[in-house]
Amino acid sequence: SQVLTVLSLEFLNSFRSFGLRFVLYNYITNEFHITDVHAGTLLGMKGFVDIVFGLSGSILVDIIGVRKISLIAMSVAIIGRTLLAFGRTQYTLYVSLFLFSPMGDALLSTGLYRVALKKLTTPTTRPFAFACSYAVSNLAGALADVVVDKMRSGLTDISILSSSSSDCDDDNENNSSSCIWRKNGARNLC
Repeated sequence: SQVLTVLSLEFLNSFRSFGLRFVLYNYITNEFHITDVHAGTLLGMKGFVDIVFGLSGSILVDIIGVRKISLIAMSVAIIGRTLLAFGRTQYTLYVSLFLFSPMGDALLSTGLYRVALKKLTTPTTRPFAFACSYAVSNLAGALADVVVDKMRSGLTDISILSSSSSDCDDDNENNSSSCIWRKNGARNLC
């Protein structure tokens, strides 16, 4: 039914949203070489912008309608995610974080799904539909956390150690001045 479609879309959107929140700080600091304090400031400002767009997004859903807003929001969100993923300058990061992503996220957020559920349910089934919506959103957040943790534990950080370290052999094949080691201590390249 259409209610299940709305709940499925809410699950996917919540999974995407929570998953991005779990990795956004690391992405900003590692890819754009932004300091911790600057990244915290950016994320705080993004949170404020999310609230502003979220309030306006809920109002727009009531005025324009669920279908039109979902099409507009998806288009804007795709632009924001593309800039965030493939942009390599701080300018594209800022445009994505403060304009396209919050606008798309706000329009695709809970307001859209609540209005859709309100229109698709009767007054007697509406409380149950809203409860399912809340449960689906929390389930998506919990699963996103588990998936991100599994992905992080599957990837090992690679660090470069100087060759004067006792871990490196002096008789390595290419006489490089550094050794690359994995977190677990197994030699990757000397």
